[in-house]
Amino acid sequence: MTAASNIWSYQDHFDFRLNVGPDSPFHHPLEKHRGQYSRQKMLTAFHLDPQGRLRPGVQARDTEAVLFGGHVGCGKSTELRDYAQLFRQAYTVHHLELTKRLDIHNLRFSDLLIALAQALTTTFEDRTLSLRPDPVFLDPVLNWFETRILKQERFKDIEGEIKTEIKAQGGIPWLASLLATITTKIRGGASYREELRREIRDGFLQLLGHFNALIRHANLLLNHQGHGPLLFIIDGTDKLSKEDAQTFFHADVNQLGEIQTNLVVCAPISMLLEQSSVGQRFRRVQLPMVKIYEADESPRPQDEDALIELVLKRMPLTCFDDRETVRLLVRKSGGHVRDLLRLIRACFSLLDDEQITRAVAEQAVQEVAAEYRRLVQQSDWSDLVAIDRSHGEEKDRTESRLRLLYDLVLLEYNNYWWRSHPLVRELPPYVKALSSATAAQ
Repeated sequence: MTAASNIWSYQDHFDFRLNVGPDSPFHHPLEKHRGQYSRQKMLTAFHLDPQGRLRPGVQARDTEAVLFGGHVGCGKSTELRDYAQLFRQAYTVHHLELTKRLDIHNLRFSDLLIALAQALTTTFEDRTLSLRPDPVFLDPVLNWFETRILKQERFKDIEGEIKTEIKAQGGIPWLASLLATITTKIRGGASYREELRREIRDGFLQLLGHFNALIRHANLLLNHQGHGPLLFIIDGTDKLSKEDAQTFFHADVNQLGEIQTNLVVCAPISMLLEQSSVGQRFRRVQLPMVKIYEADESPRPQDEDALIELVLKRMPLTCFDDRETVRLLVRKSGGHVRDLLRLIRACFSLLDDEQITRAVAEQAVQEVAAEYRRLVQQSDWSDLVAIDRSHGEEKDRTESRLRLLYDLVLLEYNNYWWRSHPLVRELPPYVKALSSATAAQ
């Protein structure tokens, strides 16, 4: 291995924050390695064939809502970028990665509404589209913000931050600048952030009517120019805290469903498994783990190989002592993509040579496994063993199991059976609980 390409030059390739899309050199298709998972359910919801083309005899949808969920770190963002590429053949797509736009640790529905409005303004600002909004549809939105926000004394600094020349232009440029300023204030934690959110929430119904009318107008203009209707992909909402996720997907989901447009909203796996009003508002599409095990514990080597190839797209095999060391890390990841990257980063932290050996890999497994111990309560160990010994038959959705799924202690595979994370199985309390269960037979 040359000095220019030694093992350390690949370390940053395993940062899970890297955006991996269809054009990334690290992109590696995994949809065929997730058991019975298929993209057909999502594509059919929007009248598309597997190539992203409208099916014969149908029109593009203009008001469809899909909740896209799964474990945090299982590859949802990469899958959504692939969907976005497919959707763009028939729709005008806005892909909102909220972790880059908003404070995901302090997110409210009002923030998302402003982000959607911002995305809509970019449609009108896109010079390749040359859309000219009719004032009949634009002015009510402008007037709402003028009346509810700018004329309020406590928000007076917002207008002062909009450039004079943009104020003079008015219309879409003014609205775009205003929305960007509001977003900056909310994300930056301005002293009046909660008041601003409250003003937007309290005036939601009136704003919703104006916003929906502008969306329909935009879709009509797009159609006249041969473009598909708007479709918003909202990524990042799966990373909400448990408390915020409950608020967002329960208390706010009705408001989200009243926006008359196409929406694909990312969600934590627990939201898809709960019986709630979410299911009445949204279709559900679930992304399971890469299925490297059968429910009866037998391995699936072809799916292990897919994850090995994912690793080797980021770092050559010469950086490992042999392929089986990579396979060990794949198996211990449980088919969870982010944990596979996490295990390899742990290997780097233990490395003092030019190769990741089996001994280094095994030590990394123990270190990362220890991080899971704090997520498991004493009463959970026997339940985890019972789930594993049932070979996929134990599926009761108790509150504690939903918590374990949210925390990645339990992993869900297709066709929707659970298995303890292999790293959790490394922990002494699990080994003790398994031994007790075996002895009690």
